Amino acid sequence: MRVLVYLERADARGGIEVFAERHAARLRAEGHEVDVADRLPSDFGGYDEIVIHKCSDVATLERFPAARTVLYVHDHEPICPRTYAYTPLKRNCTRVSGVWPCLFCAPVCRSWAAALCRVLSQARRKRAMARFKRIVVISKFMKGRLVENGIPADKIAVEPPVIRPAAPCSGEIPGVDLLYVGQLIRGKGVQQLLKAMARMATPRTLDVVGAGNMEPELKALAGRLGVAERVRWRGFQENPQDWMRAAKCVVVPSFWQEPYGLVAAEAVALGRPVVAFAVGGLPEACGGKATLVPAGDLDALARALERSGT
Repeated sequence: MRVLVYLERADARGGIEVFAERHAARLRAEGHEVDVADRLPSDFGGYDEIVIHKCSDVATLERFPAARTVLYVHDHEPICPRTYAYTPLKRNCTRVSGVWPCLFCAPVCRSWAAALCRVLSQARRKRAMARFKRIVVISKFMKGRLVENGIPADKIAVEPPVIRPAAPCSGEIPGVDLLYVGQLIRGKGVQQLLKAMARMATPRTLDVVGAGNMEPELKALAGRLGVAERVRWRGFQENPQDWMRAAKCVVVPSFWQEPYGLVAAEAVALGRPVVAFAVGGLPEACGGKATLVPAGDLDALARALERSGT
C-alpha cells in the first residue's frame, strides 16, 4: 500500500512531527511505501491512503479525498480557535466551540480579522472532519471532547502514542531529585511547580530539562520565590530519558488539558515515580501508576512532591 503522510511543516521538530515521524517509520516497517510531505500532490490518485497529522487551513483540509483519508488529532485545534482550549482568564475551557464565546477568546492570540476567520471556519472544519474515513485521537479524553463537539463517535478511534523502548544510557547524569522535562511555555505549568516548591516543608532540588519563551520569566520567578538555588536549568537535552532514569521523581505540572502527556507515559514506562495534575489526558497517560493531584492545587502538589521518590 502506498501512503501519503501530510504535515504542514515536515521540517519542524515538535511533538506532532515526532509522532508523525514514528508513525511513518512504523508503516514502512510493515512494508508500506510511505511519502512524507508538507505540500499537497497535484494528484492523490497514486495513494491508497492519506494520513494527515497537521492541517490548520480548512480549505486545504477540504481538498483531501474523504474516502481514503485518516486524520490524526493531536491537539484542540478542531474544537478551539486558539488551539489550547484555555481561556485568557487562565481557565480550561470545556465548552462546545461556536461563535459565542470563541469570538471573544480567539483574538487574544490573533488579530480580530484572523480570529473571526478562525471562529467562522470551525463549523466547516467539523464538516470536513466528519467526511473522512477515520479520525484518530491519542486519548479517550480527546475522543470525548470531539464527540461533545458533534464529531460522530463511530468515526473516532483511540490510538495512544507509541512509547519508545528505553535506549541504552548515553552518558552519566548527576544525581537528580525532582525533574521537569518539556517546553518552557505557560500551559506546561513550570510556574506552578516553582510556587509549589516554595510551599514545601522539606526543600528538594529541581532539574529543568527544556527550553522555551518563558525561561527568563521563570528564572526571575524562582528568584522572587526564594527557590533559585534549588533549581538547575539544563536547557534542551537530546536524550531526556537519561535524565528520567536518574530522577527520584518526574513532575508533570501541566494545567492546560494535555491531550495525552507523553513525558508522563515515558517516565512511568521507565519505572520512575511521577507526580502530575489530574487534567486532560494525563490520568490515561499515567495508567494508574502516578500520584495525581487536583489541577491547580499548589498545596496538594507541594505535599505530593515532599513524599514522592524519597
